[in-house]
Amino acid sequence: MLRKRLAHFVNMFGDGRYEDLLRGRPAVNAMRDVAAGLVVAMVAIPLAMGFAIASGLRPEQGIVGGAVAGLVGALFGGSKYQVYGPTAAFIPVIAGVMAAHDHSFLVTASILAGVILALTGIGGLGRYVAAVPHSIIVGFTIGIATTIALSQSGEVFGFSQALPYKTLPKLQGIVEQFGSLNIWAVAVAVGTLVLTKGMLKISVYIPGPLVSLGLFTWLSETLLADTGLTVVREKYGEIAAAQLVLTPPGAWEWSAPFVGDMAYAVAAIVFVAAVESLLCSRMADRLANNKGIPFDPDKELWGQGLVNIFVPIFNGFPHTGALARTAINIRLGAISPLAGILKFVFKLALAFYLATYLEMVPMACIGGILLYVATNMVKGQEITEVLAHGRFHIGLMVFTALAVIVTDFLTGVLSALAIFWLQQRFFAQSQAKARPAKSTDDRVSIAGELALARRPRHAVEGPESSHKWLRNIRQRGHVAPTAYVHPKANVVGRVLLSDHVHVAAGTSVRADEGTPFFFGANTNVQDGVIIHALKDRTVQVAGEDWAVYVGSNVSIAHGAIVHGPCYLGDNTFVGFQATVHDSVVGADCFIGIGAVVVGVEIPDGKHVPNGAIVDSAAKVAGLADSTEHHADFNEDVVDVNRGLAAAYRRLRGRPPHAVHFDRSLPHHHYLGENLAEPRHAGAHAAVHAHVHGSGRPYRPDHSATTDRF
Repeated sequence: MLRKRLAHFVNMFGDGRYEDLLRGRPAVNAMRDVAAGLVVAMVAIPLAMGFAIASGLRPEQGIVGGAVAGLVGALFGGSKYQVYGPTAAFIPVIAGVMAAHDHSFLVTASILAGVILALTGIGGLGRYVAAVPHSIIVGFTIGIATTIALSQSGEVFGFSQALPYKTLPKLQGIVEQFGSLNIWAVAVAVGTLVLTKGMLKISVYIPGPLVSLGLFTWLSETLLADTGLTVVREKYGEIAAAQLVLTPPGAWEWSAPFVGDMAYAVAAIVFVAAVESLLCSRMADRLANNKGIPFDPDKELWGQGLVNIFVPIFNGFPHTGALARTAINIRLGAISPLAGILKFVFKLALAFYLATYLEMVPMACIGGILLYVATNMVKGQEITEVLAHGRFHIGLMVFTALAVIVTDFLTGVLSALAIFWLQQRFFAQSQAKARPAKSTDDRVSIAGELALARRPRHAVEGPESSHKWLRNIRQRGHVAPTAYVHPKANVVGRVLLSDHVHVAAGTSVRADEGTPFFFGANTNVQDGVIIHALKDRTVQVAGEDWAVYVGSNVSIAHGAIVHGPCYLGDNTFVGFQATVHDSVVGADCFIGIGAVVVGVEIPDGKHVPNGAIVDSAAKVAGLADSTEHHADFNEDVVDVNRGLAAAYRRLRGRPPHAVHFDRSLPHHHYLGENLAEPRHAGAHAAVHAHVHGSGRPYRPDHSATTDRF
C-alpha cells in the first residue's frame, strides 16, 4: 500500500493532471498554457520582489525562489492549475524569523517543515488540514493583511529611518516620523495601487503590477528624479542576474532558545503552507469548473513538502500556492501544470534581462504593490459569511485578527484554535437551527452552531429516563391518505408523512430518541434507509423544532443514513450508502454515492461528489453546483416512487392507514390506527402553510456558502 502511494506521488506526468491537455487539439491547448505561463511570469516578478523585501530578504531571492517553486510544485503537486510562489501569508512568519536569525536558520526551518508536509501527505492527512474554522481563516487573513500594510508604511510614507518590526513600536515610530513624510512617495504608492487594480480589472492579459512598476520606475528616473524617492539599488545594491545559488542549512544548536525558535518557525511554515495550498487548490478546481480528475489533497501536501525542501536550498524561502496568480492562470486559459513549468522558464529569462532595470524601481512602488495585495486578501463576502455564523464566530474572527496583529502569526492562530476547541468541547449549543428569516417572504435563514462532528454524550440513566423513551415510542404519528408505508418498514414514534410519501420495505425510521420527524410531499425513503436522531437536538423550521426535517420531492436512496439533527431541503437527492448527520442541506442539492456530510451547512444547488467527505466550511466552499442532469435524475426518481406508492396502495386493496408497523415494540400506537391530527399537528400545519400557503416558491437561505479565496 505504501509503495503504491509513493509511486503515485513521484509520478510527475501520469497522475491525470495533464488529461485536459490531450483532449481536442493538443497543440492549441499547449498554446493556452504557454500564454498563461508568460503572463503569470510577468505578473509574478514584481510581486516576488515585494514579498521578499517585506520578508526581510533581497529582491532576487523572491524572483528565483518563486521560479523554482513553480517548477517543483507543477511537477509534484496535486492540482492541475495551481501556481506556486511567495505569498503574503508567509510575510509575517518569515519577517519574524529574519528579524531574530539569519537566512541559514530559515533554510533549516523550511527543510524540516517540508519533510513534515511530505509525511503528512503520505499519511493521508490532507482532508484534515482544511478543517480549520472559517472564522479563524478570515481572522488570520485580516491580521496578515493589516500586518503587511503596516510593514510597508515606511516605504509608502518615504521615511528615511527604518521602523521597528513589532506592531506597537512600529505605530509609535510612524507617529514620530510623520513630520518627515515624502508626499511624492505617497503619490507613487497610491498611483501604483490604483493603476494595478484598474488594469487587472480591464484584462487579465495586462500584467498590471509589471506595467505599474515600469511606469513609476521611468517617472522616478525622469520627472521625479529630484524628489527624494528611494530606489531598490540604494537600499539593496545591485540585483544579481537570476541564477541558481546553493544555500545550505545553518548549523544546529541544542540550546533552548534555538530549539524553541526553530519549533515555532517550523510549525508556522507547516500551517501556512498546508492551509493556503489546499484552499487554493480547491478554489482552482471551482474556478476552472474542473470536470475531470479533482485535485489530490494528499499529493498536494507531498508537493508542498518538496517545494519547501528544495526552494530554500536555491537561496529561497518558504513558498506555497499563490491564490491571485492561480486565479489569473485559470482566467488566462491554463488547463494543465505545463503553465507552471513554463512560468519557471519565462520568469528566470525575464529577470535575467531585466535585472538592471529592476534596480531602479522606487521602494514606494514596491509598497504600492504590496498595498494592492493587502487590500485584496479579504473579501466582504467572507466577512459576511462569518457574521451569519453567530456571535461566537464573530468574536473568534476579531480575536484572531487582533492577536495576529499585536502578537504574532502563530500565537494568534494557535490561541484561536484553542478557544474554538474549548467552545466545541464544553459550551457548544445543542441545536442546529434553521430559523425563518425576518423578511416577509418564505425564505429560511441559518443561525446558531452546528455540532461539527462532536462526540454525542449519552448517559446511562435510571427509570425516570426510561419513561421519556417510552413516551417517545408511544407518540402518534400521521400518514397522509395518499402516502404509503410498506408493511416491512419500521416506523416508530412521532413521524409525519405528507401526501404521496413512499416509505419502502426494510427501512428504519425511528423517532424514539430524537423526535419528531417530518417528510414533505412526494418524498421517497427507499429500501435499507436508516433515519434516526440524537436526543434533545433539533433543527428549527418556521418556528417549530424537528429532529429530522425532510422537504418535498426529496429522494433518500437505498442504504443511506440520515441522522438528526438534520434538514434536507426540497428537491434534494441523497445517494446510495450516503450519510448525512448534524447538517443543514439546502434545496436542489445532489449528494453522491457513499458521500459523508457531517456538521455543515450546504447552500442550495450544490453537488457532493461520490465518496466525498464534507465536514467543514472549507469543504462546503469547494463544492460545485448541481447540474440540470442531477435535477432531472431526482425528478425521475420522485415520479417513479410516487407511482409506486399509488400502485402499492391499490395492490393491497386497503387504505394506507391500515398498514401495520413493528408490533414487537411495547405500547406502540400504530400510525394507521388513528388518523386524527396528533397533539403537535399544529406544528405540521404551520410548516405546511409556511412552505406552501403563500404560493411563492420555498427556498432555504443558507448563509455559509463559500470559504475564503
